[in-house]
Amino acid sequence: MVVIVSILTALAIPNYQVVVTRARAADLLGRIDVVDVAVQSYLGDNNQWPAESAGGVIQPDLNNFLTEGRSFTGEEFQLDWENGGELIGVGIVTDNALIDLAGPGRWFVSGNRYVFILETS
Repeated sequence: MVVIVSILTALAIPNYQVVVTRARAADLLGRIDVVDVAVQSYLGDNNQWPAESAGGVIQPDLNNFLTEGRSFTGEEFQLDWENGGELIGVGIVTDNALIDLAGPGRWFVSGNRYVFILETS
């Protein structure tokens, strides 16, 4: 009986970890979408993109366009609004494989920093 439980546990734990990692990747993509909608709304109201902010910090101009309590930090990542002039996007700093699970997209990669590109000039 103990052997059967041990075998089932050995099979279940890796599957559980995959499910949890995929859920975190989905959460990350959802947060990117929320930031995308917020900055597009800001752009529509102000005719310009919001200024860049520090990693993990919500750009103050975006507060009116985000739901209360919104955070730019997650369990295994930190978001960063990028406005580099020629590159507009949502930066993600993570040492995890979340981006691999997030799937294809318009990504700019530099080390453990990934930028989901919203617009280039």
